[in-house]
Amino acid sequence: MAVVISTVRRAFSRAVVAGILAVGIAPACLAADYADGNFAYNHISLESAVKVWREAAWQNDDFLAQVKLGDIYSNSSDSRYYDPVEAYVWYYLAGRNRMGSARMWDDDAADVIATRHQHAMDKQQELLLELSTDQRTEARNRITYILSCRGADGFLLLGRINETQRARSAFDDDDDDYARGRDRRGAGRRGGGYHGYGPPPSVMSPNDSDALVYFHIADAMGSPLGRGYLNTLENYLHGNYYGARLVEKQAKAFHYWFPPFEFYPAGDSAGGVPLTDECVPTMERQRALAMAAAIPPDSVRHALYFLGFKGPQAVIQYQASIPDESTGRLTGTELVRAIQSSAVNGDAISQNTLGVMYAKGLGVVTNYARAEYWFMKAADQRFPAALYHLGVLYKVGPPGIEQDLHKSNDYMTSSAIAGFRPTMNQLGSLLNAAANEPPRPGQN
Repeated sequence: MAVVISTVRRAFSRAVVAGILAVGIAPACLAADYADGNFAYNHISLESAVKVWREAAWQNDDFLAQVKLGDIYSNSSDSRYYDPVEAYVWYYLAGRNRMGSARMWDDDAADVIATRHQHAMDKQQELLLELSTDQRTEARNRITYILSCRGADGFLLLGRINETQRARSAFDDDDDDYARGRDRRGAGRRGGGYHGYGPPPSVMSPNDSDALVYFHIADAMGSPLGRGYLNTLENYLHGNYYGARLVEKQAKAFHYWFPPFEFYPAGDSAGGVPLTDECVPTMERQRALAMAAAIPPDSVRHALYFLGFKGPQAVIQYQASIPDESTGRLTGTELVRAIQSSAVNGDAISQNTLGVMYAKGLGVVTNYARAEYWFMKAADQRFPAALYHLGVLYKVGPPGIEQDLHKSNDYMTSSAIAGFRPTMNQLGSLLNAAANEPPRPGQN
């Protein structure tokens, strides 16, 4: 009787998830898992199932969901989803997933886990041979973005992936666990695939410079493990002059780090199916999103216009393209995404706006290095306001930006020449004041 009740409750829970998905509302209070994706596939559609599996794989590090996504995106017979870069990403994350190894000694789960882990490792290596240099860079950036969305734990994993220290690490032990578990059940004797010790070759080329940055970020986010890993790596690097210099440099450089994307890329599938961004906003990001209402409406309208959404239905059309519920009123996230999309696609006005947003913490977390990046993008197109903003940044030298008065003067002058009226007025006032001063010795 208890089994029947449990089954009914589980079915009811999945029915609720299915109903929520059917109307396009994300279940904020329910944690999706691999089984929920199967339920969505059998009762709704593959598209709904992929959304559930992405959430489970991304947010909950669900090993089975990660392998399933790799299988879907590597299936070249389905042009809607075929994307070898995305397939590699999920096979890679499945291969590094420690949740699977934690159950290697569970007799009921070991065969399933070991077989699917080996499948992920084999497919990862197969895809790696097919990826171009640009695709490998793209895969690395996607993996970095996904892990950076997981907070301190994600940065710890990025640090462990990137460190070159050859001491036995937790992940080396994990790989040994998989190998020993497979051999214990005879799976390793079936031949084929990667059976070496330690992480196999991948797009994540280790370097201690990046590892130091990631451990510093985890430490700054309050993780005690971040400090522990950081101390171990720094002690290792202090063994030579160049390592010691690197330690000193990266102790400051981590303040300048920002993710490789504004948002997760849309993907390369022939069917144009978007790859949803399942990054959960941190408390700091939620606070910034609450400030998005302060972004000038004209800037938002311009971004939508640049993206091709015009007229009274522009907002609804944009929401349908994301896709989001078409309410006719932008949420903070949608508002920020519109400006980010326009900036990423090369609009100088939106690039300058996004720089201001990063400088003031409007919709996005304050990051002066990121503000500099977008001001530079707009300045490359000789956008006058961006030239002025760069001048202000280098004059003040806020956290993440080195003060440089020479650069500041150059950008201020360039903004005046480009026709930016506030700088022109400021320059005119300076010239008038200089003209009214009494002649200095030696002047006529």
